[in-house]
Amino acid sequence: MKARSAALQGGLAVAGLIAAYVTWQRPKESTHAESVVIVDAQKNSLERVRYEDGARFVDLEKKDRFLVTLAFLPGKRPVFDAGVSLVELDGGVDAGTVVASVRPAEPAPDRTVFANDRADTLWVKLTPFEGTRALGKLGADKLKELGLVDTERRLELQVAGVTRRFVISRPISGLIGSYAQDEKSGEVFLISSSIFNDLDPSSQLLVDRRLHLFKPTEFDAFVVKSQDKEAAFVQSAAEIAQTAKVARAATPEKADELAKNWHDKIWNRLIVTEVLSAGEEPKVGAPQVQMRIEYSLKGQPKGWLELGLDRGSGTWARTENTPSWVAVHQGTEEIILEGQKLIVSP
Repeated sequence: MKARSAALQGGLAVAGLIAAYVTWQRPKESTHAESVVIVDAQKNSLERVRYEDGARFVDLEKKDRFLVTLAFLPGKRPVFDAGVSLVELDGGVDAGTVVASVRPAEPAPDRTVFANDRADTLWVKLTPFEGTRALGKLGADKLKELGLVDTERRLELQVAGVTRRFVISRPISGLIGSYAQDEKSGEVFLISSSIFNDLDPSSQLLVDRRLHLFKPTEFDAFVVKSQDKEAAFVQSAAEIAQTAKVARAATPEKADELAKNWHDKIWNRLIVTEVLSAGEEPKVGAPQVQMRIEYSLKGQPKGWLELGLDRGSGTWARTENTPSWVAVHQGTEEIILEGQKLIVSP
């Protein structure tokens, strides 16, 4: 009995040590009060957030609006070969191996564009910048164990003109979180990895793809212009989508379902696939404007939309909310043709 009791106590002691180690290594569920403040940034004092992954970086800055820069670090941009590569593809059980030519995708240019609402959410997560726990200064062996040696990941916060820079650990299997080491003080903190979901330089999660900031209920008139012709329309009862009505300005009481259905496509079916920086043009040259729509509310300008085609028949759009042209999905040219027919129809 004594031997069994001693074995049981020994097992419990080992289990306790393992639990303590796991608890120390992994973030715990904690309340705001239990968090460790790493950088006491406020929403108005945080000026810039930068994250580097070793090849690219994302830079989020707050001006009149949030701006996000997605770019390669100096010397890290891949050398692009526009040639065609031959690759072997599995053609299935009967087809065997198929050799196909593949043209590699060219890396996107460095760009600074408007950021979307996720930027404000991310800003809140970093004001203040908190960790699950503070681990203090650690030895070289421990830093290596935590993935803080030979890592190229960096997080930089600029607060009230002062820059704080952190080394971010390499991803560790089974760890719900990341380790951050203050480059100046050497202190190590356990932090949430969720902020890096948005701060992924290879993603476009922070890019604002909205054509307008105003809603489809926030205008009461619009004019469609194309090829030196134009048609004016009014919108009413737009607060509820089912009751919204579009009519020609000359006959405001006569609903024009054809015009409404076409205009619904303008708002609901234009999918932005690429956002260019201010002053940037498509590689094949500036698109030729095919159509312009001007919106107003109570006689005051509200916004505008231009649709254009490039020399390769690619479709583009720009508005009061875009820094330059944005690429829109294939099929937009059909919407342009519908609108042009709408203008010449009585």
